[in-house]
Amino acid sequence: MHAPLPRTAAEAFLLSLSATGIAHFFANPGTDCAPLIEGYAHGAARGWTLPRPIACVHETLAVGMAHGASLVTGEAQAVMLHTNVGLANGVMGLLNAASDQVPMLLLSGRTPIVEQGRDGCRDLGIHWGQEMRDQAALVRESCKWDYDARYGEQLPALVERALAIARSAPQGPVYLALAREVLAEPWPRGVPATVPRIAPAEPARPAAAAIERAAAILAGAERPLIVAQRSGTDRHAWQALLDLAERFALPVAEHWSVRPGFPTTHPMHAGFAPGAALASADAVLVLDAMVPWIPAHTTLAAGCQVIQAGADPLKARIPVRGYPSDLTLAGDIGLILADLAVALAERLAPGDAAVSARRERLAAAHRSAREALFAIARDGGGAPMHPFYATRCINDAFGAQATYVSELALNPALLDLERPGQYFSHALSGGLGWGVPAALGVQLAKPGEAVVACVGDGSHLFANPVAAHQLAEALALPLLICVFDNGAWNTVRAATRAMYPEGAAAGSAAMPLTSLEPAPDYVAIARASRAHAERVVDGRELPAALARARAAMRAGQPALLDLVVRAP
Repeated sequence: MHAPLPRTAAEAFLLSLSATGIAHFFANPGTDCAPLIEGYAHGAARGWTLPRPIACVHETLAVGMAHGASLVTGEAQAVMLHTNVGLANGVMGLLNAASDQVPMLLLSGRTPIVEQGRDGCRDLGIHWGQEMRDQAALVRESCKWDYDARYGEQLPALVERALAIARSAPQGPVYLALAREVLAEPWPRGVPATVPRIAPAEPARPAAAAIERAAAILAGAERPLIVAQRSGTDRHAWQALLDLAERFALPVAEHWSVRPGFPTTHPMHAGFAPGAALASADAVLVLDAMVPWIPAHTTLAAGCQVIQAGADPLKARIPVRGYPSDLTLAGDIGLILADLAVALAERLAPGDAAVSARRERLAAAHRSAREALFAIARDGGGAPMHPFYATRCINDAFGAQATYVSELALNPALLDLERPGQYFSHALSGGLGWGVPAALGVQLAKPGEAVVACVGDGSHLFANPVAAHQLAEALALPLLICVFDNGAWNTVRAATRAMYPEGAAAGSAAMPLTSLEPAPDYVAIARASRAHAERVVDGRELPAALARARAAMRAGQPALLDLVVRAP
């Protein structure tokens, strides 16, 4: 079979994306996309293999879907936005992707450079209004690499280089600007789009001497602790951490976890609030955690030794981050943990009395902590229901078969998380509106599997639900959206109470700037796009509502449940 022969740089660009493994092309298009749209139509007529085009009617949706798809596939996604205005609207999603170390090829058009005389030159008033001297400045601080393409023949090499950088650890977004004249340039007749081979950097591992030092610290500790935050999508790291914790009775706590990396049902799981454990620990292994604890709330014990490990253990892009590190291990988490297990085995015998005693103590603490949470959940089924009750009902309805995406809704300690990639939470950048778009991306990448998005009502509003429901119907993505509806901007309310616990706002009947009343009709918005939708006020009705929603999902229909929950 002959290689496709592009006519334009835009067609060569699309063929290059396909050649480098890009499966989807999430786009919020504008006038800058005309050469790409023509290229798609031309390629489709000739049976070319190109990334599937996904038209998104909001930039938050496009970037969020790419983020979610990347989380479950491990592959970079391509996102195309419209010149500077679309790029500006997509920056919040980019901040989330950068914080979450998600590989992404972010693209945007650039308003035509010349006023006349070239294919793609300016022919609309907006082409003057959208001009910027440095469009990439909008995104440069959140990208590993950026470039403004000058010539069409550059595009295949630029795509390959950009993706190799995005896919190299620590992973993250890259940005390429595409002027319309560049995309419209004619491609040399009869010449295929040849993509150079540029492999991402191979995973690194620390020197053996550094691993030996880490093993000595952990083996000599009476109260060791592992703090993880985002290793849950790496199957190798998941299994390596599980093996290490089981073998040597090492507790694993997860603070502000965005990708839980350890089974919540396991006796060595130490929960998601490690403050007390950190205060008594004499050795702490931090695994790729941007925020292993809050210094204003947690003080480490005197003499506690800290090991920070990960592809970027010191988080070099963050200007202020003063966590101690007596030993810093740069490398792949899975490789580090596997090497640590070997080194620890030389220092701790399988039947070590201290290890056995620690195992029993940790297992008892795990049972007690979970039972305390379950007790709150069991008593929370009234009207309005407790969020913990709603979480357990969702868990009971879907169990380990579902993938959960949570944005300010679920308490992961109440879920039975038993496999990698089962749960995702919002990035620590905190750009709201991520949850539902990310869940749509997860569902797109995992057809036939149950995907449950649980979001606060404010987060759902930020996600542009009309756009999200429209695309769920268009692509036949049968996910379930559970809106935890407390009528309040609760994160802002809680932050105000934390800073001013005795203040006027904390004591007021209606705290300013924190109400979401009057609430929109979330059910009507979902039904406008033919979704199955219900409002659940009484918790006792939730199990049956979840069963109806799951039946709709199995029939290929998106679903939404508006859950009226208690406001803290």
